[in-house]
Amino acid sequence: MSLYTVTSIPLPVIPNVHEGTGTHQRSNWLVVPSSVPGSGKLQFVGKWVQVTTMLFQINANVVPNWFGVAIPNGIQDFSKAHIFFHPMPAQAGYKDSDYPTKAGMWPQLFYYMERLGYQLDGAGRNQIIIMPFLTNAATDTGVFLKNWSDLVTDILSGVRSALGADDGSTLQISQVVVSSFSVGIVYSAYFRAHAPNLSSYMAEVWDFDGLFSSASQLSKQLVSTAQYTAIKYDQNPGAGPSSFHVPLPRWSNCVAPPQSPSDVHGLFRDFMFLHSASISNVGANISGGISPAPSPGTSGTTGTTGSTGGTPSGPVAPASPAPSGTTGTTGATPEGPPFWPGVPPMQPGGGYPLPPWPGTSPSTPQQVAPGSLQCPGAPFVPQFPSPLAPSMPAEPQSSTPATQGTTPQVAQAACRCCCCATITAIVSNVAVTATTAITAIVGIASLGMKKR
Repeated sequence: MSLYTVTSIPLPVIPNVHEGTGTHQRSNWLVVPSSVPGSGKLQFVGKWVQVTTMLFQINANVVPNWFGVAIPNGIQDFSKAHIFFHPMPAQAGYKDSDYPTKAGMWPQLFYYMERLGYQLDGAGRNQIIIMPFLTNAATDTGVFLKNWSDLVTDILSGVRSALGADDGSTLQISQVVVSSFSVGIVYSAYFRAHAPNLSSYMAEVWDFDGLFSSASQLSKQLVSTAQYTAIKYDQNPGAGPSSFHVPLPRWSNCVAPPQSPSDVHGLFRDFMFLHSASISNVGANISGGISPAPSPGTSGTTGTTGSTGGTPSGPVAPASPAPSGTTGTTGATPEGPPFWPGVPPMQPGGGYPLPPWPGTSPSTPQQVAPGSLQCPGAPFVPQFPSPLAPSMPAEPQSSTPATQGTTPQVAQAACRCCCCATITAIVSNVAVTATTAITAIVGIASLGMKKR
């Protein structure tokens, strides 16, 4: 039992930032895990995903006294804790002086729980994300450092109870993942070096582009040991073989490719977390999302064998059924056929599958070719912001959807992400296409009347 009492509290929706505490579903772009290793272009796919988000509070004037939690759909084991450290908050406008009352921007920081939780669910990995809200000054992670085990145990127990899975047993932590994005590696490094008894549980450490931050040396120093595995991502192919290198050219298959390394930086948060969860050896595979999961053992067109817990390489199969592949040697289930049968992977210059529109069946894809919009109503625009260089992501922005009427309205994308920019272009083309179509129909009708 912790020195501090943690209590689950609600957090309301903040429009265009996050959906508050609760269970949420949406259609999201996800990176295809098998496309991350190597130096080829990343591939993306749409999938319906689900996450339950919770907020726990310590009723004391300490740092941290808020803890965001993200739980994937189908959770079965509540003993696998994933402790995530956000970037240093001051660079994005968060003020330490606002922290005691959670004034200003602090409630917005909860958006990480959806952003990461959807990816964890997409990977179908049985872990529970816990993110302590830390001030800029608390580089030693505050009271969390010495009390982490009790606090995490109490939070996991609270999650188990809230999900109706409490069997009366005493919950005990079995494994821990520690991860960070950008300069959040400052918190991660201190915590890993000084947290009591952490080494007994820590199995993996994930680093998302810490090399791009002002604390790049801490990222360089992170390597796998006999005790834990380091899973790292950076933008520098010359940084050595210990990382997955995903620099700017590899993102060209995005519908709206990033234009600079700063743009790429924010995409680590939005996409690479899924890959880590896919190859992780912490937590079993579960059926994530709310749509049918790929069948175990299936692969792309080649069905090659994965290594060191990874997913088999090779393109996503363009149609089903796909040939059977072999299972990765120590880790996650190999990448299967597309989440939607018959939908090909994204290719430059070709048609792009978009996540389904609200109200449609998750099994029914919307195949969108350049210049056309094959769906009724306003577009569904995932809210992925462009990052705030160099280290902290900007807060999520929204897009104003197209409105129905006689004259199509063009949606104004508030960010340059893959989804928003493409939908804006598509809807713009719809306005032109509709006008052209009407003109053509009138012309054809006129010719018909003359022949009569």
